[in-house]
Amino acid sequence: MSREAAVAALDSIDPDLGAFIEVDRDRVMAAAEAPRGGRLSGVLVAVKDLIDTAGLRTTYGSDFFADHVPEKNAAVVDALEAEGAIVLGKTNLNEFAYGVSGLNPFYGPILTPKDRSRTAGGSSGGSAAAVSAGVCRLAVGSDTSGSVRIPAACCGVYGMKLANGAASLEGIFPLAARYDSVGYFAAGVDDLQPVLGIDELPDVGTLTVARIGVDVETPDLPEEHWVSFREQVWEVHAERYQKEPKRYGKDVQWKLALPFDGAEAARELLEAWRTRFLEAVEGVDVLVGPLLDGAAPTLEAVKAEYERDEFIVGGRLLRHTPQYNELGWPALAVPTADGTVQVAGRPGSEAAVLAVGKQLGLPSEEVVAR
Repeated sequence: MSREAAVAALDSIDPDLGAFIEVDRDRVMAAAEAPRGGRLSGVLVAVKDLIDTAGLRTTYGSDFFADHVPEKNAAVVDALEAEGAIVLGKTNLNEFAYGVSGLNPFYGPILTPKDRSRTAGGSSGGSAAAVSAGVCRLAVGSDTSGSVRIPAACCGVYGMKLANGAASLEGIFPLAARYDSVGYFAAGVDDLQPVLGIDELPDVGTLTVARIGVDVETPDLPEEHWVSFREQVWEVHAERYQKEPKRYGKDVQWKLALPFDGAEAARELLEAWRTRFLEAVEGVDVLVGPLLDGAAPTLEAVKAEYERDEFIVGGRLLRHTPQYNELGWPALAVPTADGTVQVAGRPGSEAAVLAVGKQLGLPSEEVVAR
């Protein structure tokens, strides 16, 4: 990474997009001028502001942590820096990652670089927008119900949710521990391979690839998933919410007030669903299916939803992503000429998922907005 390249990236950040909450220019320049090595030597990486960065303000998208400066990095940041990556800045998100709208009441909306009347979705919208705008080729997010894949689809970039447990969550503020996972945004599969440590991709011709709704039928995720989800979110926020509910944004306030009765029964039903899903895809290596129904949401629509305590937009965005959090599978948002598709496989099949995504997806020069 040359000094000129770092300056160009910093200068390309457009505050009107709302992609970043915190950028320390001096810190970036000092890192760019220092000797580096590793698979990601000199690669600028935008980091979701849910993820701790030592000495760099980390708000979790909330008012509670507006002035929070962690003393140590999250494990994922340590791993990136150990391979030579440079943290460019902290990206905007839905408050505490609890939402997919791309609208944060404290730090503003996150807009898609290709159409500023629309939001980048969430919760990791700032990371997706940073890659789509060409500020960086790699960004980090987290995904609990689709929070990497949804904004990737809204912005037309690649977005990889890792298998649950594939990367440490230490230093990442939790949303729902059973479903939380690390994820990455990139301009192309070639940018994802080094961060995942995958040198070679398999020949797609050796894989059994099935299209959902064409080659196989998979059972819909039961609504009881959200009972289990809300129970875990409540465990994280109960004490804080009961003490100071009004410090939360309006949308998070009403979500935290939703019931989660019957969580144990819900878990039993979800195990039965998992068995049916696995039976339906037996013998399949990689699944390809829909991701985003329609376009990225308009800013007008998500603002109206926020004020009305509704979840119409959110419900649409979440139709096709949470099942892979429930299964714990890696899943990749792939921008194609016909819109974004979702490619998924069992844990350990990341290279196969990337191979199929590379075959289906757009080249990186068509992914970046500028």
